[in-house]
Amino acid sequence: MTSLLLAASLSFTASATGVGKGTPLEFLFVGKDSDRDYEAMFVLDEPLDALCRRLEEAGLPRGAPTDQATCRLWPVGCKITFTPALDGYVATKLPDGVKPAPAIYTGGARRADGTPMAVSDMPSAFFSLYSLAQSPVVFNGVFEQSVVYGSYLAKAELKKGVKVKFTASWDPSSMPRHLDVTINPGEAASAIARLRGESESSEIDVTVGFSPDLTVAEAAAAAKALEVVDSPRVKINGLANDSFFYRAFLPTPQWTNRTSRLVQPFELTVASSDEKLVFVEEDWTVSGDDPKLTPKVISYADVGTHPKTDTCFIFTSGETRLSRLRDCIRKMPKGQIINWYVFHGQNP
Repeated sequence: MTSLLLAASLSFTASATGVGKGTPLEFLFVGKDSDRDYEAMFVLDEPLDALCRRLEEAGLPRGAPTDQATCRLWPVGCKITFTPALDGYVATKLPDGVKPAPAIYTGGARRADGTPMAVSDMPSAFFSLYSLAQSPVVFNGVFEQSVVYGSYLAKAELKKGVKVKFTASWDPSSMPRHLDVTINPGEAASAIARLRGESESSEIDVTVGFSPDLTVAEAAAAAKALEVVDSPRVKINGLANDSFFYRAFLPTPQWTNRTSRLVQPFELTVASSDEKLVFVEEDWTVSGDDPKLTPKVISYADVGTHPKTDTCFIFTSGETRLSRLRDCIRKMPKGQIINWYVFHGQNP
């Protein structure tokens, strides 16, 4: 709800849902067929995809929504504002530590034919107040539904069906620039310095790749530096070809304790000349609240028979090169493992 130096605009109308004053809101605008109008302030008067099309034809660039499968954890898009101001309809009180952020237009998750998923997939949100990949408009950050629920309340009751004309405005220059960066041996510091410098003039959307020549220890050190700059200003997003997402090298140490995990991932132990793949079987028939855990060595071909997890922990030494890990990963069934975490100097 922050004002911008505006360069383009487009008007549309929406009808009030009639929610009462103080009603917790999850959406500002939803599509005409949404089943969540009871927690939205307005329903669009035109089809959601038609409004997206008009906005884009008027020059609003489409950004990119979040996508867990490809490690795009930050939404990316051009800043967009609405007149009349939305805070005239919505009272906001964010939890301690959660900072307000401007709205951006990602365009929302799309089907193969380019149709916004929000057209038919519930909640059919056009502007979601929490981070929702299908919603074309979201706030510029990561706002989990459970964290911000109750932070937005209807400020005043509008009679159901009352129409309000809104104007969406944007400055195309607010679109983040995309950068591809590869971390090579001995170059982590210069790569981080480059990101800091590039972000001084504008927000940047960065895809970071790790050279196969890096050791695990070098990659972990680079990942710690990337964690410091990763922010709404420097969005580290996506996977470079056949590489790791930087958070793979920052696993939680307690995860090495099998009994402290909520779910059991595959465990791949990689040495210089051999590797061992383990599936941890859970037996819930035993007495007590916790299952009996039995690690079983399996083959790469066996992974597909255990579809309950999409995560694999890799245990190796800090001197192992990433090329060695990548050779092992290529042996896994393609597409089943989404989350990789690499531990060095620790064993399960």
